Amino acid sequence: MKKQVKWLGLACMTAVLGASLSACGGESNNHTADQTTGQPSAAAQPSDSGPAKPITLRFSWWGSDPRHQATLAAIEAYRKKYPNVTIEGEYQGYDGYQQKLMTQIAGGAAPDVVQFDNVWNQDLGNQGDVFVDFNQEADVDLTTFPEKVLQEYGTVNGKLIGLPMGTNGFGLDINKQFFETHGLSADTEWTWDSFIEAGRKIHEADKEAYLFSTDLAAMPIVVFDPYLRSKTGAYWLNDDYQVTASKEELADGFSLIKELYESGTLQPLGEAALFTSKLEQMPKFVNGQIGSSLEWSGTVGKYKAVLNENFAVAKPIKVKDGIDPSISFKPSMLLGVSSNSANKAEAVKFANWLLNDPEAALILTDQRSVPTSEAARQALVEADKIDPDIAKVVDFTSQDPAAAPPVLLSNAEVFEIEKDVLQKVAFASLTPEQAADELTERVQAKLDELKEKAK
Repeated sequence: MKKQVKWLGLACMTAVLGASLSACGGESNNHTADQTTGQPSAAAQPSDSGPAKPITLRFSWWGSDPRHQATLAAIEAYRKKYPNVTIEGEYQGYDGYQQKLMTQIAGGAAPDVVQFDNVWNQDLGNQGDVFVDFNQEADVDLTTFPEKVLQEYGTVNGKLIGLPMGTNGFGLDINKQFFETHGLSADTEWTWDSFIEAGRKIHEADKEAYLFSTDLAAMPIVVFDPYLRSKTGAYWLNDDYQVTASKEELADGFSLIKELYESGTLQPLGEAALFTSKLEQMPKFVNGQIGSSLEWSGTVGKYKAVLNENFAVAKPIKVKDGIDPSISFKPSMLLGVSSNSANKAEAVKFANWLLNDPEAALILTDQRSVPTSEAARQALVEADKIDPDIAKVVDFTSQDPAAAPPVLLSNAEVFEIEKDVLQKVAFASLTPEQAADELTERVQAKLDELKEKAK
């Protein structure tokens, strides 16, 4: 399979002993932040005729408390540079963020500056020109970003709608105390076979202990899809509107899910669902009854804030005799500017400052993982501000990054079908073979529908 260009150049980063950020976790907030920011246009510049024109921008993002605080600090720094510009922060946890954003866009009330996930690109593209095309904006320095990432992850219908905020590696987040208690090494390089064998023994010895936890929102992305890609050498559908995996291949993927639950390796879905996207708040996780979770590097900060010295990272779980050993990769998130903004020029300039300016980089550090911008990343390297665990996870991926997944794999309706079928397997209401048939039938019908709409 064609591999992504190993553009990150992060070998030096793993040698950097970055200072990790300390911040308390807890539930995210959603309210207005302090004033601050967008780079000034001519209209905003002071002139002989009087003070600069007051400008207000809205900036929305999701994340944990450490990310919120860092972003608010960056906003304050920008306000000090350009006091005529007010930035109102709209921030929350990940859960419900996409639905809220899509509702705002549909109602013509989108924030001026928006953090979003590249997996929403197709849905955004279907709504028209939601965001400005950064290719047409002279006030953004695109040379600091890898061209391949801009093309594969930020471009929709030929327009660059999102700039990568960070580089998200993929790895296994570990509770070292759990591993030591159950006689496991945090340095083990796992295959799914060896992982399940260990998980079964642990749960048999302690019915309240689970080696692994994930929720339904993450299961397709961190378990099912990468397992099938690694095992077969290809994603299970393509952008030609076809389910390409065979029934046997899909059944094999569902068998993995079934065995994870039946062996007691994976925490029951009913328990995990109570803390969707909030594992760091789960009592069992905090109390050391959960051993690990497959995660993107952007989540390292919130787990370290809870586990402290008991936190460690390891390479993601491999497929024994798999065809494709590459590791999942994606931008941690993208940053866009609403095409309906009343102050597009100012919003674009703020976006450029937030992602490319060394001052902003030193405030935001790695709260959105290792910055993708070369300018921002270099500023953190020189200041020794990259968390070594985050750099380590990113380096796992940079050594052999997986090719970008098909856009259709992230279609919201396809994703909901996949989650629904996985849930049925998790609760044993479908056998792996039945699940393979249902996924193929329902997804292919949806792909046919989408293909017809695209004509």
